[in-house]
Amino acid sequence: MHVSETSSTTFVADSLATPSLSWRGVLALAIASSLLLAAAFPPLNFFPLGWIAPMGWLLLIQTPVLPKRSYWILYLSGLLFWLTVLYGVGNAHWATRAFGWPVLSGYLACYIPLFVALSRLIVHRTYAPLAIVAPIVWTALEYFRAYFVTGFSLAMLGHTQVDILPLVQIAEFVGAYGVSFVLMTVAALLTMAIPTANRRTLLPHIPQWVCQVFLVVAALLIGVSYVCFGYFVVDMNGMVVWGYRADHTDENAESVRIGLVQGSIDTVFGDPTQSSRTFEQYTALTDHLVKKHPDLDLIVWPETTMGDHMVFELGKDYAPPADLPIGVEEHKKRILTRAKGFNSFLKDLAVNRWKAPLLLGTSVLRYGDQRLDQYNAAIHVGHEGTIVNRYDKVHPVMFGEYVPFGEYVPFVYDWLPIGGGLTPGKGPVVVDVEGVSLVPCICFENTVPQLVAGQVRQLHDQGHNVDALITLTNDGWFWGSSILDLHLTCARFRAIENRRPMLVAANTGISAVISPSGHLTQYTPVRKTTYLVAEIYPTHRPLTSYTRYGDWFAAGCLVLTIVGAIVGWLVKARTAPAPLAGNAS
Repeated sequence: MHVSETSSTTFVADSLATPSLSWRGVLALAIASSLLLAAAFPPLNFFPLGWIAPMGWLLLIQTPVLPKRSYWILYLSGLLFWLTVLYGVGNAHWATRAFGWPVLSGYLACYIPLFVALSRLIVHRTYAPLAIVAPIVWTALEYFRAYFVTGFSLAMLGHTQVDILPLVQIAEFVGAYGVSFVLMTVAALLTMAIPTANRRTLLPHIPQWVCQVFLVVAALLIGVSYVCFGYFVVDMNGMVVWGYRADHTDENAESVRIGLVQGSIDTVFGDPTQSSRTFEQYTALTDHLVKKHPDLDLIVWPETTMGDHMVFELGKDYAPPADLPIGVEEHKKRILTRAKGFNSFLKDLAVNRWKAPLLLGTSVLRYGDQRLDQYNAAIHVGHEGTIVNRYDKVHPVMFGEYVPFGEYVPFVYDWLPIGGGLTPGKGPVVVDVEGVSLVPCICFENTVPQLVAGQVRQLHDQGHNVDALITLTNDGWFWGSSILDLHLTCARFRAIENRRPMLVAANTGISAVISPSGHLTQYTPVRKTTYLVAEIYPTHRPLTSYTRYGDWFAAGCLVLTIVGAIVGWLVKARTAPAPLAGNAS
């Protein structure tokens, strides 16, 4: 296809028009983007690649006609990326390796061809500039996958920059989506500046090299302005945010001391000794912690580390199971006996052995209306040795704790390590530690930005001042893989978005104390038995823009993408053939 310079009325967005591209060229560009982006994430963590990795996909958006196999190639490139980045997901159980890891990766891989297809539709039919369309569509799709089938927000493009604190402070206003938006904008400008044959331009009388220089300068100006804004917000060490100490806002406030215990037990299903070994290891570690730090205000154990010691409840709506092998009264008596024994056990730990309040990750079994509900919980044990509060996990992990649409194929749960799935909790709670308010979340809940911000906002509206966030997680599922680093990155973004310290107590690591700027004040090695002691102050911080208004920016990108796609679909294609489906072989 040839478009003369004199007849062109298109925007610079269409300036990169390759007359023909074989499927091998598509493969090379798509695979290059996937591999470069994977290298920007752990374990390599080469963050500069985050700025240029999407350029292969962006070049394909600019190409007027793609071969027929292009979208399958793009899907395979997305599959390669996600299989690489999420490899550790399948380590703990054969079902997550054979089913969860490939199915999850296969689902996420769909977003790459979808990104290219939507962007091509809008760019080629509305002539909107690539540097506007690509970041909007990419952000919209990241937002969509954060919500669809409960959402998956690991490995967002903006996450590649987390170690350079000034580059991620914009998350206070627009979340991690804003960081992704900036990176994709710069990548699109650089892509538009690449010299190609058959260039079309908005201003045909201006030499091509002038347009290229303009695009490169624009990319540099955006990048420099973005960095300068970050340095205005936070110092290089992340210890000062908006001119205030990151860890507290009141110099006269008294801190509380919180011990985070980290054992090192990889999750192995089918090992009958694992529960007892886990509990024994954490008990010994806590004995050592208390001996060295006897003045702790709270001791925290990660998710599910209580082993076989769990909460038993007899609901008011109790009805005996249909297949109950014993009498109803005997069954109720056994439940109440186990509940009483567990409560006595907790009192002995908190009052007699460690003499400190506890926040423990455990399971809750509730016998209700002819069903058994299982909750993944964090229980707060007070000075008196009684449970004063409990948080039940509200957001189960896809393919780990629930299967999307699993109610229609219940036999799938027979393959999962957790059986019939977890019952979601009802909402957030506050853990009060000597006047300092903590908001707990469990496992991958801190990877869901709207969940954490929503909990802080909900509690604030109920009159609770949230001083810090805390995550209890069992990352032993991932056997020390780079999933631990991806998980920690999400925790750092939640700290920035809400401008609250984030504590992480993780089995096998990475446990951490994170400042409101995202700075890692303390963190532990992977797969090492250890502990951290954090000092947390009452901060009395106001809600951030992101906490109060949520995903307004990303939602706006989704609306614009939908509108742009509809307009592109309705407008008669101004090129032939249509850009969504090429006819080149």
